[in-house]
Amino acid sequence: HFGDGQVSLFSATGKLLHTYSEGLHRPGSTRRFRPASPNLFSFNSPIGACPRCRGFGRVIEIDDGLVIPDHNLSIEEGAIKAFSGAVYSESQRDLLKACKRHKVPTKTPWNKLARKHRDFVMNGEPGYGSDGSKWPKGWYGVRRFFKWLEENTYKMHVRVFLSRYRSYVTCPDCGGTRLQPESLCWKWKGYRLPDLYELPVSELIKLMDKAANLPNEPQADLARQAIRTSLSYLEAVGLGYLSLNRSSRSLSGGETQRVNLTSCLGTSLVDTLFILDEPSIGLHCRDIDRLVKILRELTDLGNTVVVVEHDEGIMRAADTIIEVGPAPGKNGGEIVYAGKPSGLKRLRNSPTGQFLSGKRSIQPPEIRRPINDKTPFVRLRDIRKHNLDGLNVDIPLRRFVVLSGVSGSGKSTLMHNGLYQGLLSRSGKSCEDPAQIGDLTSEIGFGEILLIDQSPASKTPRSNPALFVGAWDGIRQIFARTEDARKSGLTVSSFSFNSGDGRCPHCQGLGFERVEMQFMADVYVPCPVCEGKQFREEILAIKWNGYSIADILSLTIEEAVKVFAEHPAIARKLKSLQEVGLGYLPLGQPLNTLSGGESQRLKLVRYMGSLNSERNPALLLLDEPTTGLHKADIERLLSVLQRLVDNGHSLVVIEHHPDVIRAADWMLELGPEAGSAGGKLVFAGTPEDIQKSSTPTAPFLLDEGPAPNGYRAKRKKQRSPVSNNLILSGAREHNLRNISARIPRGAMSVVTGVSGSGKSTLAFDIIFAEGQRRFMESMSSWARQYVEQLPKPDIDQLSGISPTVAIEQRVTRGTRKSTVATITEVAQNLRL
Repeated sequence: HFGDGQVSLFSATGKLLHTYSEGLHRPGSTRRFRPASPNLFSFNSPIGACPRCRGFGRVIEIDDGLVIPDHNLSIEEGAIKAFSGAVYSESQRDLLKACKRHKVPTKTPWNKLARKHRDFVMNGEPGYGSDGSKWPKGWYGVRRFFKWLEENTYKMHVRVFLSRYRSYVTCPDCGGTRLQPESLCWKWKGYRLPDLYELPVSELIKLMDKAANLPNEPQADLARQAIRTSLSYLEAVGLGYLSLNRSSRSLSGGETQRVNLTSCLGTSLVDTLFILDEPSIGLHCRDIDRLVKILRELTDLGNTVVVVEHDEGIMRAADTIIEVGPAPGKNGGEIVYAGKPSGLKRLRNSPTGQFLSGKRSIQPPEIRRPINDKTPFVRLRDIRKHNLDGLNVDIPLRRFVVLSGVSGSGKSTLMHNGLYQGLLSRSGKSCEDPAQIGDLTSEIGFGEILLIDQSPASKTPRSNPALFVGAWDGIRQIFARTEDARKSGLTVSSFSFNSGDGRCPHCQGLGFERVEMQFMADVYVPCPVCEGKQFREEILAIKWNGYSIADILSLTIEEAVKVFAEHPAIARKLKSLQEVGLGYLPLGQPLNTLSGGESQRLKLVRYMGSLNSERNPALLLLDEPTTGLHKADIERLLSVLQRLVDNGHSLVVIEHHPDVIRAADWMLELGPEAGSAGGKLVFAGTPEDIQKSSTPTAPFLLDEGPAPNGYRAKRKKQRSPVSNNLILSGAREHNLRNISARIPRGAMSVVTGVSGSGKSTLAFDIIFAEGQRRFMESMSSWARQYVEQLPKPDIDQLSGISPTVAIEQRVTRGTRKSTVATITEVAQNLRL
């Protein structure tokens, strides 16, 4: 106690006999270590997280890349951007004087300066620093300049100035490991925990296999086996190249989908209904067979798989195809076909069947835009990020360029972290996670650099397509100019559902109410006052051409174009939505309810009007724009993209769809494989030239039909009897009108159709929601019956507690062990 966990025993003569201690400590010092616990190795716990970055691995600090955005400039030309303005130009003069004293060349580009000269500019003269009140006599350095500014952040203009040069950088204390120093003192097989996180999954599996069994430590051996099993599922879905410390936000769409699939494989559930929404997103054509194999494994276990999909390979591998259509919106919502894939080809009124049979196809352009010495390029040299290790690439501008390659080859890294954030960083704008680039040059300037991804166009339900494209203001002005509106003293603001006195006071113009649920997702119900019409009754009484303001919001875009044909400004904005295949959307549909593909096309529409001018050429970067699109919609989208390039803009698209690749002027393919085996430029040329090469993409561009041999997956004979099907009758939701369908149990069914036909409504709003509701009902009924069978003292003790909580408490007490397995299985299903 008095020795604080240590005691030393001496002989009578003063000779040290023994030293004893409690806990872990460093021999010969007073440093102690806390005992190992799971929280010590978790960056989500305050015990294990790095104190500085709090477990994030990054901190916000001054970014040298923003301070010196263009390394081709010299000191005299303004390489230090922070000194180029009028406010801190005195620091630029101080720097030039100091450089003259120390013979630092000021006309040499920054990237050609010697290291000692760059260190002098950044760190200043030794021994000098800022005292917060006045500058030292010598050169203080760029870093001390910013340190002095940080001492004056009580001034608003200083905080604004500093924000321009701050970004996320790797935590200097933990080096990005996210753990505190004590957590890094432990090793397994010579590896620290962050070292294991950095290994690819395939290498980590080999390391786990080499580890010997631990018979004397059953808990440790059980943990090792569980880790090995989880890693094997990641390798099974083709993600063996990923490292475990890879952040989820850096994953591509296809990688995210497959990570989610591993949770399905890892559960080993049987007789479960799985509903997947476009699992082929982000997958290369070569990986489709692997995806089909995974779905087959789920059905072989006795599960039922329903897939919303447009990919031909998955449709051909399905046991049953259900096509919803024949057109989007109000012209859809019907079951066009339900049966085997072979029968769909013979159906004349099926858009999907026409493409599957080859009667209809997307034709590549007859003449491609030439790529020659006169073509401007953006050139990137020595790109380093993730699996890109010194990549050099030239991208032609004012052309339609497709970036392809197998999943995980580095396409998203090149576009997002390299091209997009690299250009922003060179222009002095803040970037979240740019790649290291040795040199980046563009032979032409850009009016705008736009990354149009699949993130939601708006996170608030108050925005809709009419408001997004700017047509709503014109519509409100039309209603405000009507005779009835002027007599009632109504203005333009009276017809706004976001503000003003015209909106419904109960729902504040939303048209619905949110009902919070304790254990389930929140439910949205129509407003009981306005019944979803968003406005007061006196506003709804105002009519224009027989339409109220609520009637206009319920119109589809195609219908609205005809209604506002005499108002060119409104019709022109709405027609742009039609051109990208969104004509089926209602004008008042909340944008937060759109799919990723719909959001991406909507954002593209917003820029179409401002970009159609050669005076303001833009660089458009699109990530998988065909997500959620039927081939008929892809054909329409390609015409829009071609028109943008015709108007002088540059277009770079990440895409795997063969029809989009064939329509491009130039193609860049990364590979040849994923992860560490990828990140290289394996092809650069026209789509005709790649068909003669041996790259992974080449076989899928040949004119031998939509599905080469390696693409097809054989269907197994359905095991479930017809009488055991999931039967759907009289379904009504959105544009579905009294439809009926049969879903074979223990088989794979694909729901397809043109965009907006109602397939997602059928799969998720009907099949999934109804199945979940009935499961909850059966679970609650079973729980009530179980609690009622308990002895009366137990029932009295559990009064006021929900049935599921009562079951959990009963299980923990160890009673009725014969039902524990059933309860655990049901609880696991419910949790998933």
